[in-house]
Amino acid sequence: MAWLYAITKYGYPPPLPDVFRTIDDAVRLGFRALELEVYGESNLREFQREKGKIREEIEARGLKVVNVAGVFRELISPDEREREKALSMFRETCELADFFGSPMVQTDTFTPPVQFVGKKPYSESVSFAEAYDVVVPEDFSWVSFWNSLVNAMKSCSKAAADHGLLFAIEPRVGETVSNTDAMLSLMREVGEDNFGAVLDTGHLHAAKELLPLSVEKLGKKIYYVHLSDNDGRDNFHRAPGKGTISWDGVFRGLRKFGFSGYVAIDIGGKDVTDLDKEVTEGRLFAERMYEQYLSQ
Repeated sequence: MAWLYAITKYGYPPPLPDVFRTIDDAVRLGFRALELEVYGESNLREFQREKGKIREEIEARGLKVVNVAGVFRELISPDEREREKALSMFRETCELADFFGSPMVQTDTFTPPVQFVGKKPYSESVSFAEAYDVVVPEDFSWVSFWNSLVNAMKSCSKAAADHGLLFAIEPRVGETVSNTDAMLSLMREVGEDNFGAVLDTGHLHAAKELLPLSVEKLGKKIYYVHLSDNDGRDNFHRAPGKGTISWDGVFRGLRKFGFSGYVAIDIGGKDVTDLDKEVTEGRLFAERMYEQYLSQ
């Protein structure tokens, strides 16, 4: 179960008592594993203070943590001191991931420092199907910003490797890395063996990607899958069948490259009126596709 469930049901970030409720939800809805996310310093400190109780509850319920996302926007700040502080918090997230027994950590590439007139992607919560009005400042340099991003992701990769962890990024609509080819460029320039991709079907489909081709391009560098569906126009995260993704091509591609990782059900957002129902539909669908294409 992806963390979008907790965000949709309890807010962003979910208050700590709701982290324990999310664990209960995961068991109740039939999941065997879940991901966790820490957002900002305050939320990180909460997780650190209660990590023993969280791990005890997860283990008691027979679950496994498969990914821990550390979301610190200052990783791409133009201020070097802010970047260093964010990197320090990401290192602490790697320690948490190690403590929880997760094989992987994740972060985002965030929205570039351009000016938004009105709404800004992911500024307060996860909202889909928004339109944005963007002004590029005169003093903004894409080359400089990209180089800074590459350096930040390289540092995150090395921090993850220090704990024997994989490190992954998901291309997301509205962020610096928003498509498959940008992800390939980032992986190539970061150049760390443990750095790979989350195949987020909802984001990539909304970005008009041909998903089987995305799988072909990323190949064995797909470490993890976020599964959701939409109409290919709006960036909704709905259950399979609520959109237009052709799923057989996606799973045939994953089989071609021997994918053996986890598929997270990444369904949620304000447009999902019956969250438990759609998340359960997503889980059952993923189990059928995994059995058909990836179990052998």
